[in-house]
Amino acid sequence: MKFYKYCLLLILVFIISRVSTVCGQESVMYDSTSRYSHILKNGILRIGVPGDYAPFAIAKGDSLYGADIKLGRALASAMGVKPVFVKTSWANLSTDMKNDAFDIALGGISITPERAAVASFSIPYHHGGKTFLCRRADSARFSTAGAVNKSTVRLIENKGGTNESVARALFPAAMLQVFPNNIGVFNEIIIGHADVMVTDDTEADLKAKQYPQLCRSFAGTITKSDKALWIHTDATLVGFVNDWLRKELAMGLPQQWLNEAMTVDH
Repeated sequence: MKFYKYCLLLILVFIISRVSTVCGQESVMYDSTSRYSHILKNGILRIGVPGDYAPFAIAKGDSLYGADIKLGRALASAMGVKPVFVKTSWANLSTDMKNDAFDIALGGISITPERAAVASFSIPYHHGGKTFLCRRADSARFSTAGAVNKSTVRLIENKGGTNESVARALFPAAMLQVFPNNIGVFNEIIIGHADVMVTDDTEADLKAKQYPQLCRSFAGTITKSDKALWIHTDATLVGFVNDWLRKELAMGLPQQWLNEAMTVDH
């Protein structure tokens, strides 16, 4: 009798262990604690955006415009959730990401090692680099990189972004002025408070269209960089974004949205 009871006990222990193993496997496959699951449950995708970088994202009053704003709304729609845009700045972008102020960030964000150490990036959706923006009258003066790296040159950059970091790294001899945002900085060049700005080629081309006093003085780019969605490190969320973004790129939508934003003056 004792033998049979012992056998039944062993069988019961085996069954319990198998059930626990299977449940454990399912909890890995269907992790309800993942950020992706949390977003779906709440029905909200929080999108951080500096909102001062046309043509990717620009704020006007309470409204947001730009190629990346359309991209963010399309992503939220594909997830079946509501997009909620969260105001941030280039200077506070990494801090806000660390403090969980949003789930993803966009608005012309370049991939950098420093940012990659904080959170994950999607696959790139835009390729470009830095160039020069100056007064049209000074286009010949700033047609080369060497011409900018001089102590007599007043170089101006918006605070906290890759424009500032590239300027500090490549043009240490210039007199660097750091402006609080990426909106009023262009007028500083127009009125003669600064001479030249290092900025992305896309922005330089747009600002030359918007302000007849300005021009892109360097035809090429002095750096190469990619732009992507910056995402809290969650494998399921990153995987979903990348799968979705590949389809959008195959259809040419990100480039279409960028082309549209380049022709609109907000």
